[in-house]
Amino acid sequence: MRKSNKIISKIIWYTVMLIVAFIMLYPLIFSLLAGLNTRQEFGHMGALFPVPSVPQFQNLLFMFTLRGVRPLLNTFLRTGWYTFIVCMMAVLIGYVMARYKFKGKKFFLIAILGVQVIPGVLTLIPAFIFMSRLPFVGGNDWTGYGGSGLINNPLSIFLPLGWGFLIWVFLFMQTMKSLPRDFEEAAQIDGCGFWRMIFQVIIPMNKPIIAVIAVNVALSVWNDWLTPFLYITNIQYSTLPAYVGMLVSQLQQFGENDYPRVFAMATVATVPPLVIFLFLQRYIIEGIASAGIKG
Repeated sequence: MRKSNKIISKIIWYTVMLIVAFIMLYPLIFSLLAGLNTRQEFGHMGALFPVPSVPQFQNLLFMFTLRGVRPLLNTFLRTGWYTFIVCMMAVLIGYVMARYKFKGKKFFLIAILGVQVIPGVLTLIPAFIFMSRLPFVGGNDWTGYGGSGLINNPLSIFLPLGWGFLIWVFLFMQTMKSLPRDFEEAAQIDGCGFWRMIFQVIIPMNKPIIAVIAVNVALSVWNDWLTPFLYITNIQYSTLPAYVGMLVSQLQQFGENDYPRVFAMATVATVPPLVIFLFLQRYIIEGIASAGIKG
């Protein structure tokens, strides 16, 4: 009797989980199927699953043409650059904050926590003005007027604007506080300097938390469409999420009904973050567990 009840409960549990998984995956499935339709076929289709009569793979392959590959490449470059910069800043600043004593340390720690409560939307206008008023860039004179600054400049999507990275500094600092100093003292006895200590001792010992930082930063930067959308008007200088945002705005403004291409681009944009999360999710759990609040 007990065995049959366990079997029934497992069947119910797996059924519920399958339903939940289907609900979570349905938008991706719909986007993939819609991207394989023609413009005319999708316009006359009201099905729950828009299965095409003849799959049109050119919508998916558009991202790998000369016109579509540049935003995709920009997205990979921007994601890799930001991930590297944020990880290095988190390691360096977090290590110094955890191991060194200096004047203003408490104030800097309060500042790290304080800026996290400032909504990012409040910095959009000041950041835009700053980018457009940079002296000697984009036709500007020494006062910052006369040109457009870094607006519609490919460099604008690679500049680290904002203070969002400071939360990862705090997380790495807390991880360092939970580790003993024995390894560092032994390395110092062997003649390790600061940079050798960072790259040969600190980074190898903190791979889980660095993986957490890298995965979260990579996902947030990859999905960031607002920053390139604000600063870039030339699609070839933009990123893939911003490109999709531009196409959606054009659909709403001009009534261009090429929805299959938008769905195909959205599907391509979804695959890399999904792969990153699926293969590195265990590092997220290990890293969060190693970042307990200590000291």
